[in-house]
Amino acid sequence: MKKILTIELVGILILSGFGAYAIPIRNPSIQQSSKLNEYDMVIIAPEFFSESLQKLIEHKNSVGIRTFLKHVEEIYDEYQGYDDAEQIKYFIKDAIESYGIEYVLLVGGRKGQSLKWYIPVRYTNNKYHVADSDFYHKKFISDLYFADIYKQNDEFEDWDSDSDGIFAEWTDDGRPDDSLDLIPDVYLGRLPCRYKNEVSIIVDKIIRYENTVYGQEWLNDILLVGGDSFPGIGEPFPYEGEVSCEWILNYLEGFNPTRLYCSYGTLTGSNDFISAFNKGNGFVLYHGHGKQNSLHTYHPDSRDVINVFNPNSLNRIHNEDRLPVMVVGCCLTTDFDVGILNFLNILKNYNKYVNFFDFIEGCVSECLGWNMVKKSDGGSIAYIGGTSTGYLVPGDNNHDDIPDVAQMGYTTGLCDEFFRVYGIDGKRILGEIYCDTLASIIKNQSAQTNRGQCKCVQEFLLIGDPSLKIGGYP
Repeated sequence: MKKILTIELVGILILSGFGAYAIPIRNPSIQQSSKLNEYDMVIIAPEFFSESLQKLIEHKNSVGIRTFLKHVEEIYDEYQGYDDAEQIKYFIKDAIESYGIEYVLLVGGRKGQSLKWYIPVRYTNNKYHVADSDFYHKKFISDLYFADIYKQNDEFEDWDSDSDGIFAEWTDDGRPDDSLDLIPDVYLGRLPCRYKNEVSIIVDKIIRYENTVYGQEWLNDILLVGGDSFPGIGEPFPYEGEVSCEWILNYLEGFNPTRLYCSYGTLTGSNDFISAFNKGNGFVLYHGHGKQNSLHTYHPDSRDVINVFNPNSLNRIHNEDRLPVMVVGCCLTTDFDVGILNFLNILKNYNKYVNFFDFIEGCVSECLGWNMVKKSDGGSIAYIGGTSTGYLVPGDNNHDDIPDVAQMGYTTGLCDEFFRVYGIDGKRILGEIYCDTLASIIKNQSAQTNRGQCKCVQEFLLIGDPSLKIGGYP
């Protein structure tokens, strides 16, 4: 029996034998408008952010991504639905069928440090246990909800097939209580901005990146960071984080790797990570453990912790405009449903949390992923990772000399497939790579019926612009 493990920052993995699998953008013939194919992308944001977004809209139109802005307040006035999130989803459906859009950018997270939202989230109800432990979220954010518009029969996909108001629900014995399609129908990402200045910062970063980085040598550099995620197991590939990182080089011809591996002695603490990060890289891949605002792993065959990144590390990140796409196989670092007032959430939304420790972890001002993307003097141009607990399969259970972390799906498989889509399929638009990755894992690992695969797909979230051209425009 394969052993599935929880990792608080899981790694990259390859799903051996996977072929190219682009997501089908489904535009049903019904209700199509004469304006079909008039736009490529819609930005959904509160009116409060409108002025700060104008430069981005102008820039996107100038590079051929025909873009318009839709205020979330207008959506609430014009569309019906079970709640705010479903009203937005109905608008996205209408935008696909009326305008032919392929990209959706959600701009907005919490309103400051309050518990209210500029752009709401959808909580799933897939509490997946792999061990007798209560350190797991009962609920977690899934922006895939907003991208999975249609069922296979082209009906609206509400993630609530039994109409009980509980979304993406699984039974205690591991059966789907809601029938889920999961396949994304638009390329979707989110910038969970809380303040106007954050909108201005990321808009300027996107424009500078797409306008200025083309052809620069550092784009072919990749930083690989990993250690022994689960000491004492996993033979014949005992250092899960390292082997997960190393495997993706099979896809990246011509890339120059910097390996921060515990077994090499090149990863001894946060100083190593910060120094290598600040040199600038096209991509950063990390495998190990993490919380909402920190990363850590283990020394080989030891429970001695190596702290890779903590809240104090952020002030030491100064890579300026050498901005990577950062991919992490891990838990929680894209969980932007955090805030210093989250202790009030125990009263309002107590059933999201399992226990006190799980609850306390959410009482931080921002998650690591958003901190990296919104950083004004560096950080990353995009960040992809888990909003909840990640999983991997260690070892080589089928004895094919391929590490199972690179073959069996789950969180590590998502990371690996991302780089296969980039390196082998040759995709260069961020949202297309991301959503094709989701679709491939869903299809090849039967995520609709496998609770663990389903959870990993639902929580794998893109903080960034889905229309971003990786490597910029010439």
